[in-house]
Amino acid sequence: MQPLTAEPSSRVIDASTAGLAQRDKFGFWQEVVCKAVVDLECRPDGKNPFEASVSGTRLSKLSVARIEASPHRVARLPAGIARAGDESLIFNFILSGWALAEQDGRSVLLKPGDGAVCDAQRPYSLRFDDAFKLITVKLPFGSLSHRSAGIHRITARSLTEAGQMCPILFGYLVGLSQQLPSMDAVASERVARNFTELLASALDEAILSSPLPLSEYRAAALVRVKDFLERNLDACELDATMVSAALNLSPRYINKLFEAENTSLARYIWRRRLERAAIDLRDPARESLGISAIAMAHGFNDLSHFSRAFRQRFEMSPRAYRLGGGAERVA
Repeated sequence: MQPLTAEPSSRVIDASTAGLAQRDKFGFWQEVVCKAVVDLECRPDGKNPFEASVSGTRLSKLSVARIEASPHRVARLPAGIARAGDESLIFNFILSGWALAEQDGRSVLLKPGDGAVCDAQRPYSLRFDDAFKLITVKLPFGSLSHRSAGIHRITARSLTEAGQMCPILFGYLVGLSQQLPSMDAVASERVARNFTELLASALDEAILSSPLPLSEYRAAALVRVKDFLERNLDACELDATMVSAALNLSPRYINKLFEAENTSLARYIWRRRLERAAIDLRDPARESLGISAIAMAHGFNDLSHFSRAFRQRFEMSPRAYRLGGGAERVA
């Protein structure tokens, strides 16, 4: 990694695995990510040669970096939090490819043009099953202190689905990431302040549209339910009755828990099944399996219903997604 000092208040970050021996690429990238973004544990997918690059600018309170990389996974683990208690918010905006973000018992599949926030003070993970491009923004938690009480309600949620501000924010950010390195200190600080205000407005919109937090008891119950669902997601018979019998919770109470997240048990099961099926459709190790076999393996017993639900969730057919449509570039 070769940081270059552009101005006293800013620092240009520019690093790439190009030119390194293949055996050294991922170790180098692990070090770069920890220094350029936040202390994360990285893991390659083990199927593809690894390449990655990052370029961006750090200001006094704001870091904006553009990352392009091969498929891999990253996780913010308790050990990393203990090493460097980074009180920051990490925003990831997808330019191309897809990302699965998870935090606080929630998960969201982000598509191009979408974004989500993660709190670096607590564990989270990001999974990239295809080559991807994204812009990541790091902002000190204290910069948005008056909104801190509501941040936990919107981690690992789609900011695009939360309202109308995210598309505006996304467009501004794409231009900002390209122009910021060449700006002088005064201009970059002014633009950074404007962007922070725009980001704050997007967060306000997301928080106001998010459900009120569950009580501690109900939150624990929802975690139990989701854990059971993840372990039994591919079972065709999975429904409220099965969950109720296993966890000794009434079906009505279970659905009340999901109402707090603006969904239902059935919709949650379908969404998670579709996300798992999408991962398998792009997995080279499963390319010999037909689409119907993958659908059946994930609890769908009607191929036409699976195709309709998949198209509604990902805005393309399962076949188009398998052929590479899921990695279509927008920038």
